Amino acid sequence: MAVSRRTVLGAVLAPAILPRPAAAEVGLARLVAAYPDHLVGLDRDVLVWTDGTRMETGAGRPERPFEVMLRDATLADQMRQTYPAGPPVGPPGRNHSPGRIRSTAFFVKMYGDCRMGGAGRRQRTVTWMPQTRPQPLPVTMENDVATRLERVIAELERLPDRLKAYLVPSAGTFNCRTVADTGLLSMHAYAAAIDLNVAHSDYWSWARARGDIPYRNRIPFAIVEVFEAQRFIWGGKWYHYDTMHFEYRPELIG
Repeated sequence: MAVSRRTVLGAVLAPAILPRPAAAEVGLARLVAAYPDHLVGLDRDVLVWTDGTRMETGAGRPERPFEVMLRDATLADQMRQTYPAGPPVGPPGRNHSPGRIRSTAFFVKMYGDCRMGGAGRRQRTVTWMPQTRPQPLPVTMENDVATRLERVIAELERLPDRLKAYLVPSAGTFNCRTVADTGLLSMHAYAAAIDLNVAHSDYWSWARARGDIPYRNRIPFAIVEVFEAQRFIWGGKWYHYDTMHFEYRPELIG
């Protein structure tokens, strides 16, 4: 029986039906793409660094409770929550704090361990808001974070003067400290984060709430938008909000 041209074309042109990639695989691929100076790729469930280091991702493990991941995150855990760039559409859902779940081993490998003097090896001083209220701040040069922050500063200086009060003085960048509720290194410990003026900021633990945390924020989105354009995420989009806080996390923001 002859096969029609329509049938042949249909067989040739019909798209192949492929299995949908697991969410963990998609997230880890995004992680690799976000840090090209450090990461080569994935070998099954193993992350491969440019220096040949191999790091287990934990991709095959089931998802664990939020509080467990917060204190003992795998790389797959780190990528489980996505950061919603753009104007906020409402308070974050319970325990949706994209960026708070971090693999300490991953960031220590990338930026160095400040407890051993490692995180300071590639820092330079950036002048925060030089036209408004100059303030020297140490920032890592890894992943061009210092250069990206300077681009943020240039755009922030163009904002209306009424917004400058939220920005100055900065509460700082590099600080070899841990996060209060986890005991793990903060992104400040890698000089890859900055805090704005504390006087106009809100922090979840200040609410002293029992049960659900009441959301509060005073930072205008015009400021947040500038940071997001350079792939810094904002702590104001966390359930455990920290509205003064921005950190460079390109793997979480498109």
